Amino acid sequence: MAKAKKTKAKSKAKPRSKARPKKAKKLAATATIKRAAKKSAARAARGALIGKAAPVRKARPAKDRKLVLHGLYLSMPACKVGLMLSMLGAKWDYKHVDLRAGAHRAPEFLAINRFAQVPVLRHGDECVVQSNVILEYLADAFGKFGGRTPAEKRRIAEWLAWDFDRMATGLGMTRGFTQFFKQEPPVVAFTRQRGEAALDMLDRHLGASKFVAGTEPTIADIAIFPWVATAEEGGFDIARWPNVRAWAERFMALPGAAHPYTIMPKEDRAAA
Repeated sequence: MAKAKKTKAKSKAKPRSKARPKKAKKLAATATIKRAAKKSAARAARGALIGKAAPVRKARPAKDRKLVLHGLYLSMPACKVGLMLSMLGAKWDYKHVDLRAGAHRAPEFLAINRFAQVPVLRHGDECVVQSNVILEYLADAFGKFGGRTPAEKRRIAEWLAWDFDRMATGLGMTRGFTQFFKQEPPVVAFTRQRGEAALDMLDRHLGASKFVAGTEPTIADIAIFPWVATAEEGGFDIARWPNVRAWAERFMALPGAAHPYTIMPKEDRAAA
């Protein structure tokens, strides 16, 4: 009997189980999460006080940012940008860059264009170079002449690449060799042939298309037009390509369009 009583006493002295009821466990977990959240918030607050980030400012609308074109009226790439600005109806300052005097190699010019070329466009804090890149930039900034759909934008990009591959090296170089940088006759004959081939191709295309990249004018037309407008300076008679001539006449009738020499100033000019 004594042994049985001892066993019963031991049973009464047995410690309680460490397992908590489910509700108690849930409350404990919730409290832990809240403490962790408070600590995280406190750390974030301390970090903000130590190095507070500057507030993000919204970009000013394109029309409110100052435009400055650095160029030369004899440069058709620069004239492309002047033509684009005119057709956008934008106000822009002009800085004349005297290439013959070497102004494009001055340190202050190289600071804005590492390629030592015109044009350069300043738009607020942005500085953009290479004429067809500038056209794309302005089309995006102002929402005009850049195409509406991905397919249209891709088609325009194709024509811009073709423009530099064929029009610039054909009509542009022949004009340059004829007017400014005299070259041997075989060299001029080569670039002239290249220019004629480009006009042949463009004439065929414009026989079935109102404008270069479709039914509406785009930066593809703006890029190509200055070469055509000055083609006679390279000895090209545009009358030989009737579809190109008809397109040029349609283009000239657009608001803001004009001959490059009419649009481009010949000296520094402030926006009106």
